[in-house]
Amino acid sequence: MKKIPKFKADEETARFWGTNSFQDYYKDTKETGIKFVRRPKKTVAVRLDPDDIKSVEKIAERKGLSYTSLLRMWIKEHLEKEERHMA
Repeated sequence: MKKIPKFKADEETARFWGTNSFQDYYKDTKETGIKFVRRPKKTVAVRLDPDDIKSVEKIAERKGLSYTSLLRMWIKEHLEKEERHMA
């Protein structure tokens, strides 16, 4: 069984894994738990025209998203754009 060497820099690590297969070294690894923490969200009620909601639902369906996810995405994109514009 091969041992994973100790690396001094990210570039060295990248070169090693770019030329070696993980399958040759997997026995030298151990499982670890990864915990993803979602930031709590706050519910906001927004009144929208029913036709606008239908339009958003159609667009979201084509993108494979829920309409609420699409709306959140659009709001976030617009906020980032505004923040860049104001900076």
